[in-house]
Amino acid sequence: MRENIIPEEFINRWERFYGTSRTKTIVTNLKQTDPRFIVHNSLKTELNYLKSQLEKKGFEFEKVKDFNGLFVKFEPFNIVSTPEYLAGMFSIQAISSLIPPLSINPSPNNIVVDLTASPGIKTCLLAQQMTNQGTIIAIEISKQRIPALKSNVARMGVTNTIIFNFDALLFPKLDITVDYILLDAPCSGSGLSLSKNKRLEPRILDDIPRQSQRQKDLLEAAWRQLNPEGTLVYSTCSLEPEEGEVQISNFLEQHEEEVFLLPIPFNIGMPGNKTNWTHSLHPQLSKTKRIFPKQGYDGFFTALLKKVIL
Repeated sequence: MRENIIPEEFINRWERFYGTSRTKTIVTNLKQTDPRFIVHNSLKTELNYLKSQLEKKGFEFEKVKDFNGLFVKFEPFNIVSTPEYLAGMFSIQAISSLIPPLSINPSPNNIVVDLTASPGIKTCLLAQQMTNQGTIIAIEISKQRIPALKSNVARMGVTNTIIFNFDALLFPKLDITVDYILLDAPCSGSGLSLSKNKRLEPRILDDIPRQSQRQKDLLEAAWRQLNPEGTLVYSTCSLEPEEGEVQISNFLEQHEEEVFLLPIPFNIGMPGNKTNWTHSLHPQLSKTKRIFPKQGYDGFFTALLKKVIL
């Protein structure tokens, strides 16, 4: 049975990294249920039209300007039962999860890889930016999660995506280089609210070094396949620096001459270099974003890495 509690050892860590006052806010927000946030599918509809159609059915919304989406304020019935949802006119996503795909902004002629793709909402956002042109390679390790990925790609009308069921660490074996890579890496999930936590057991500190090592391996594998002048966006729904700031700081130190961080194009969160880690972080971390849980937002870390021509 799932235990909807936040272990004390995590709270103690956050107090060291982010301070007592901010940690209290984090804990309060992790215990709240997020309002639904919907994003229209530009391949099928316009936001204002979608809003008007759903309002006729009794739904009430609040617009979120910077992210061109809607908070659902009132549902007369489950919004995923509407014809509009079933027809793929919108998806449901936490606002912070929009930042990675919207930060890279690929063009219709690009080749893009989503390394941990299921359930496919970010994949579909990439396809919308590319107007269903170019090529997206969506990789998912879990066979059990492939149906959800295929379902969302089909529902949203995405036709430029190839789905592979294998470990993203094996991506280099495809022997191709690409223009953009989205690595929404597997992580401890400590930035997710308790209502979203799908774990069947409490979070444990041992998750952090295990996930951090896998993130490092995925970063290295992805970086080898990125074209010169290509861009990789890295993100985790974790509050742990080892899975965010420290991970990217170490990567920068190891690849100093071939990587340059780009600023995240959203005025949200705080720069990653403000985290109180045990030693100094790379100065480029000021361009990353550390986002804390609040209504509509998961706890998140995002970095945008550009490959420099040597």
